[in-house]
Amino acid sequence: MRVLLALAPLVASAAVSVDLIGYRPGAVRVEQRGGELVVAWSDEAKRPWRAVFALDPEAALIREISTGGTRVLRDAQPVYSVTTGKRRGGWDAFFDHPGRRPEEIQSAGGKFRLGAARARTAGDRVEVYFSGLEMGLFSGGVAWTFFPGSRLIQQEAVVTTAADDVAYFYDAAVRVAARETRATPVGRRALLATALPGSLAVFPPPHQYFFARDVTNDLGYVRSGSGPDGLELGVRQHADDGTRYYPWMNAPPRTEQRLALFLLPGADADDVLRYTNGDRFPRLPGYKTMATHWHFGYAVTAMREGFEKVPSFKPVLKRMGVDIAMIMDFHGDGHPSDTGEVRLAELDALFQACRTQSDGEFLILPAEEANVHLGGHWAVFFPRPVWWYLRRPEGRPFATADPKRGSIYSTGSPADMLELVRREKGLMWQTHPRTKGSTGYPDLIRSLDYFLDPRYLGAGWKQMPSNLASPRLGERPLRLLDDMQNWGLDKKLLAEVDVFKIDDTHELYAHMNVNYLKLKSLPSFDNYAAVAETLEKGEYFVSTGEVLIPEHSIEPGAAATRVRARVKWTFPLRMAEVVWGDGVATERREIRLETTAAFGEAEFDWRIPAANWKWMRLAVWDVAANGAFTMPVRRER
Repeated sequence: MRVLLALAPLVASAAVSVDLIGYRPGAVRVEQRGGELVVAWSDEAKRPWRAVFALDPEAALIREISTGGTRVLRDAQPVYSVTTGKRRGGWDAFFDHPGRRPEEIQSAGGKFRLGAARARTAGDRVEVYFSGLEMGLFSGGVAWTFFPGSRLIQQEAVVTTAADDVAYFYDAAVRVAARETRATPVGRRALLATALPGSLAVFPPPHQYFFARDVTNDLGYVRSGSGPDGLELGVRQHADDGTRYYPWMNAPPRTEQRLALFLLPGADADDVLRYTNGDRFPRLPGYKTMATHWHFGYAVTAMREGFEKVPSFKPVLKRMGVDIAMIMDFHGDGHPSDTGEVRLAELDALFQACRTQSDGEFLILPAEEANVHLGGHWAVFFPRPVWWYLRRPEGRPFATADPKRGSIYSTGSPADMLELVRREKGLMWQTHPRTKGSTGYPDLIRSLDYFLDPRYLGAGWKQMPSNLASPRLGERPLRLLDDMQNWGLDKKLLAEVDVFKIDDTHELYAHMNVNYLKLKSLPSFDNYAAVAETLEKGEYFVSTGEVLIPEHSIEPGAAATRVRARVKWTFPLRMAEVVWGDGVATERREIRLETTAAFGEAEFDWRIPAANWKWMRLAVWDVAANGAFTMPVRRER
């Protein structure tokens, strides 16, 4: 259901007044002029812009957005709708599909009746908010945030629900008074209308809007259409993607959900794509990008189709700026449980395929999500090809010699697995911790010898579940990271994507993340031990691509800790956060970065009033919840 924020035609009303208590005059100026609220600011080219909102409950809310006398929007209205269902299995559940329980589903279009208005300053930005939105189980208002030095405008339905266990998704748009204008897609997440008489692009937060899936095929996330009331430009989600698990978003009761849509007036396609670096992970001198946890079934395909055939994932990831792809075959493909020559031949094929398709610009690394012996789902990666069995038949020795392959290992217990990774200097980590097949893990193994071992690197990080009340992504594994540090363990998070087949028709970037590894050059397939060494030392940071932390340092002092960082970004930043713990409790200091403009780079120097910490880490998040975070620094006493 897609319904305008309908204006209920009641009796004539006087204009509402505007609460300006939280507003401070600055680069964004706000003024109430009779029945209008006027916002004025300048963009990156110093061009003046105005947004005029009607304070008459009977009128369209956005009277105009204009520059230099040209009205890009006039008599416009936000458009929101939600579909709600029930969350089953807890807030971290992935194995859920609310859309398959029709008796629990409600769809509701937003109904808006202006009740009150306010403006507040945050840094040098201004948010204007209008209450009066009712939308099924949700109620609240609509807000717009204006950023000085930018045309970017953030539109949000700001809503809460009192209901328990709500899973949902939302559609969002803006209706403009222009019936003949046609809109064209920009990439797979944005729309651009070019004859309004100006131009207007709309797009969602590039990662936050897309809840976790096992596949990334493009379902069609943009929508436009003309009607008697004008042209609607917006984004949409879908109730079902045809797969077994499709968890939607979380709305815990009484949390402020912020349903965002970005508006970019006066834009062209390049302006839009710039916010996600053209859906590409930017190059950073001294770093190489690595994306992990891919279930492509590549070895079996190469055995069938030949090793010289370029796999479909290779050009897709190369175009996205990925230098290293760590793939995890034999996850529903091949014969991982075989204890004879079939398993060895498939490993031969995996190593040969990775070697053949690796080159000076792209490295394919073999890993495996083995899921045996240790509990939950977990991955293992060796710094060179290693042949091993996931089972150990009775009477078979742990290691045997092969004239061509060298040592061949058979594992039948946690002790065998730990001995294998110790001998071969491998690394293990819990994939999708505390959810999916790792629900309850690694908490259930936190005191066991193999988890305590340094060869157990830590856990995977992915932006799930989705909760639009949070200013950051991936809180589930971030909480685990902090817990592991307070357990006294020097563990880390490794960014993981965890999807299956991909090709160039997919909306992949929305689900992507990468590890920026501190490597001077890209290793060859025959000498990639440096990747494992970099992971062991924690010399990398995780990023969604829009925020980068090329340099940072944490320097403890007697009364305070000095944290320095060089940061690059596209969307305006929201905050940095320094997180630390004393072995028992976790604390954080949020540093508001609400004076940063879009497309910036800066060096920050903060003094954090934290002295008695055992570990500390840094994260930076922007207004679309994109971000980057470093691995914790431990201080040994």
